[in-house]
This record gives sequence, C-alpha cells and structure tokens, in this order.
Amino acid sequence: MRIVAVLLTLMIFVPGTSAEPSPMEQSYEGNPIVIINLTYEAGIGGGSDIDGEIVIELFLNWAPITVTNFVNLVDQSFYDGIFFHRVIDDFVIQTGDPTCTALGVYPVTDPSCGSNGSDENIPFEANANLTHVNGAVGMARSVDPDSASSQFYICDGPQHGLDNGNRSQEDDPGYAVFGVVREGMDLVQATAQVPTSNDPANRPLYEVYINSITLEGFFTNDNKESGNEKTPSISFSLSVLSIGLLTLLRRN
Repeated sequence: MRIVAVLLTLMIFVPGTSAEPSPMEQSYEGNPIVIINLTYEAGIGGGSDIDGEIVIELFLNWAPITVTNFVNLVDQSFYDGIFFHRVIDDFVIQTGDPTCTALGVYPVTDPSCGSNGSDENIPFEANANLTHVNGAVGMARSVDPDSASSQFYICDGPQHGLDNGNRSQEDDPGYAVFGVVREGMDLVQATAQVPTSNDPANRPLYEVYINSITLEGFFTNDNKESGNEKTPSISFSLSVLSIGLLTLLRRN
C-alpha cells in the first residue's frame, strides 16, 4: 500500500463548488480514504482527455456494512481494469461490473456489461447524515433494496431525488450513500461529459478506464501547535488505529 501525507483544510468539501449544509462536509477520525486512478483517451471517443485521481472519504462511522463491503472489494483489486459503463451528465457516473473490461467503441463491446456485480449482496443501509450531495458516492442496485453488491455511482451535482425518504413510491427506500469526493470532482464532471450512445444504457462510446482503486489510509485529525493556535490537519498514515481498523475490515 502506498503511504501519502497530505495537508487539507478540515472543512473542505467538493473543490469548485459551494458546499450545501451537510454533516458530510466534515471528515471523521478513522474513516477510510480511497483513490480512484482513471484515464480516458479523447482522440478515440471524443470529449476531453482524462488522467488523474479521485480522492474519496468513506463514511465507516455511518455506513459500516456498505463501507466494509467496498473496502474488501478494493483490497481484492476487484475494480482494477474495469470502466464506467453508465454516464449521465449532471446526474451520475456508474461502475463496478467486473465484466466491463473489453476496450473498444460501443456497441462493439459487450452489450451485457452493466448488469453484473460481485457474488455477495449487502442489505440496504441508510443514515440521516448521508444524502446525495454533489460528489456523493452511493450503491447501485436493482428493484430489491437489498440487492447492492459491487456497482457504485458518483453524483455529478446534488441528486436528492435518490435520497431515502424522497422516492415517489412508498416501498422504495432510495439509494445508500457511503462516501463523498474530497478531491477530483473535475474528473467526475469530465467523465460525465464524455460522448455516449444516448440509448437507455447511457454507455460511453469509448470507456473511461479505472486503472486502480486503492485504500490509501485513514483520516486522522492531528492538532498541531502553530503559535498560540491549533491547526487541524489531515494525514494518511499507517497508525496503530489504521492497522487495527484495516484488520477488522478484512476479517468481516
């Protein structure tokens, strides 16, 4: 695992946007930090080149089942080498189907891509603190609320119509949010804008490729003395807390 040390402002939310009031604006001690490394070659499919990293905080404190499932898949390199199979500008970008690996220009690639997941479903997990703010990360599922497995999406703009309690049907609990983008929202927006098939599948004509998703560490709030003031910071390190939490996640 790579170890990085980064200083961030404690109340940072999504770069380039005005954060709406939400507990998700805050980072929390012990929450896992994952990084999605992705690329896209505009010369083949059109749009703009994409090459960079999306930094995501996972809310283990509010969505332990969903986060544990996701981190376990990341630890298995489950997502490495697949692509975003569904992109809708000003809505979401979605990935997580392990069969979505063939490169090419849609529809030459596998048309069934997007309907598969991992071998284990998890129960629907909602928390009042987790809503579909800009950059929210949620679990995709079928009609059954307990059918989520590995597919997830990232919101391009607030999407509160997906929130628990905001659905039109009484038996629809909405979708489970479990993380939020801390850096790289510009890459999310660029991915959402790549040319698509414009059919119900919303498949990109050419894939935005996930090189890797890695667990980089855990949020820690170290108050450092700066004169007479204490300055909050965020660092990603393999502390005793990090090692213990990672062991717990791998065992579950």
